[in-house]
Amino acid sequence: MSTTIQQPDAPVGAPKSQEMFERAARVIPGGASAGGRSDLADYIVRANGAYLWNAEGKRYIDHLLSYGPIVLGHADPMVNNAVKRTIDRVDLNWVGPQANEVELAERIVSVLPSAEKVVLMNTGTDALQHALHVARAFTGRQTIVKFHGHYHGWAGQLGIGANFDVEPGNAPPPDAPNSGGADPRDADTVIVLDWNDADSVRQVFAARGAEIAAVFTEPYLHSYTNAAPAPGFLELLRELTTRHGALLVFDEVKTGFRHHLGGYQSIAGVIPDMTALGKAIGNGYTISALAGRADVMDLLGTQVTIDGTFYANPYGAAAALATIDALEAGGIEKMWMLGERLREGLARAIQDAGVTANVTGVGSGWIINWREEPPVTFREAVDADFDRGEAFRVAMHDAGILLPPYVITDARIAVAYTTDDIDETIEAATRALKLVS
Repeated sequence: MSTTIQQPDAPVGAPKSQEMFERAARVIPGGASAGGRSDLADYIVRANGAYLWNAEGKRYIDHLLSYGPIVLGHADPMVNNAVKRTIDRVDLNWVGPQANEVELAERIVSVLPSAEKVVLMNTGTDALQHALHVARAFTGRQTIVKFHGHYHGWAGQLGIGANFDVEPGNAPPPDAPNSGGADPRDADTVIVLDWNDADSVRQVFAARGAEIAAVFTEPYLHSYTNAAPAPGFLELLRELTTRHGALLVFDEVKTGFRHHLGGYQSIAGVIPDMTALGKAIGNGYTISALAGRADVMDLLGTQVTIDGTFYANPYGAAAALATIDALEAGGIEKMWMLGERLREGLARAIQDAGVTANVTGVGSGWIINWREEPPVTFREAVDADFDRGEAFRVAMHDAGILLPPYVITDARIAVAYTTDDIDETIEAATRALKLVS
């Protein structure tokens, strides 16, 4: 049975959501400084654990979790106290290694199989862009391979605009979610394939293996839908990149520090040459990492520039060390247990409602796919009943369950969740599924 959580009063004089959005639209393009935030019409005044509260005092169970970085829960006291202690002792000084930088790098090396050396940055996009520069410098090649639906940040040739096959005069599909713009000049250096399509990967390497600098992939597709690697697919990427002198780069921004402290690579048993980690390292504080083989990573600071005033900042490093402590103390296991409970409950609710849908996910991640069969590729994921999926999202929002604003974007849970939170989510989904059936 769900527990009733007391809803705190909004701060005295706090503007309501509509008032704040009207003010924001006058001074901020689109009403928020990130496009995705403008799609959720609430003004949040408090966050704690698994919950958010808006200006009107409504409480949400947060399955968005800032698109993944909040892995322990909002405003985790252990993490926040570690940051406060650091603020009182040292601030950003940019002289030598920052406070806690070496300790954090050592901890990452100790848990991540691919990590021999580590650099600390701000965002997953930073880490992936540096991985791209390193791969091209190390191999002396320019061409990269990536997969449809894998989100590697917004910047450059790894960005969302390169999520689709690009040929001169041929733009990305107009109905592609968040497709952005893609430059046709990238067609010679960015090869985009279907996730889990082993034959296409073999053909590309047979034809252009000597040109390929790196393959970039999420080891488990989380960005758009949840789809596991097909048996042998990651092993094939490892074998072909090694044979052809290319690098294998895992984007573990969403999987790292969620499904395993050693990333999904520890679960799959496939070790890449470089791994990008995101803000989940520090429970949402500004910190990210690029880790990898020593001979590859040693190009940073020599042949490849690595500079950022806020890189390895002491506050993010302190948050990350506290986050690792919490995850090592049973946090990962708790998320797996709760994730299984949630996915099983949602599957039962779908069956009972007679809706054409299914649930996929692993560990702390989950999504309802509005199609008959679970998707294996991104192309299958977008072949879905978007109208019904959006109606379900709105019904869940009305019931106090916050989901991502896009139907094929994955949801997640955090360590702060309880079985009551899981059961409340299932109960709300049961009602919502009956409404859209």
